[in-house]
Amino acid sequence: MSKQADGRSVSEGRRRTKMSKGDLREQALLDATEELLRRSTVAEMTMEAVAKEAGITRSAAYFYFASKEDLVHAVIERATRYIYTGIEASAKASDSTGLQRAIDVQVDNWRRHGHIFRVGVELSTRAPYRQVWVSLMEHGIDLACQAVAHDRARGLVHGDPEQDRAQLDAIAWMGERTCYLLFTRDHSDAEEEQLRITLSTLAHRALGYIATD
Repeated sequence: MSKQADGRSVSEGRRRTKMSKGDLREQALLDATEELLRRSTVAEMTMEAVAKEAGITRSAAYFYFASKEDLVHAVIERATRYIYTGIEASAKASDSTGLQRAIDVQVDNWRRHGHIFRVGVELSTRAPYRQVWVSLMEHGIDLACQAVAHDRARGLVHGDPEQDRAQLDAIAWMGERTCYLLFTRDHSDAEEEQLRITLSTLAHRALGYIATD
């Protein structure tokens, strides 16, 4: 599925503000898939089960998505767009660093959509899912670079700008793994906060942020 610069698929960018009957059915299929993934695995999930959950026929489901894999891709992309939106807003942060806001967005969205991101991580070692997940991660890293550039313009960063992309690439993949390990097990609010602090400390030090305390 082709993507626009903001991470949306081209078809999504052309959608009207008012959703058509077809759009509503597509939305229902995505919602149904997300709900089923709370209760079962991708391997266990079938198009028939998704269609039943969405309240439409199996043949109608195939009209909107050619395969179960396409549905899973679309659900992962939809959840990831919440992170994109949050990181884009981080580049306008004034009450904290854009990098801090980007990390907060990552942790907060893992809390809300962890069962979907779990699927993305677990499928990322397999074709055709791997390239989808890598592309989504890379776009998020691009947006994080913009947030750091915003912080640099505010005089908050003294590290080498030529190293920003490489540093953020490593930090993002580290964050993906540590979020996965935390949000796929029972854990406390205190552990979530500790994860947020740890990721923030490591990222700010790696990028060369100026200490403010």
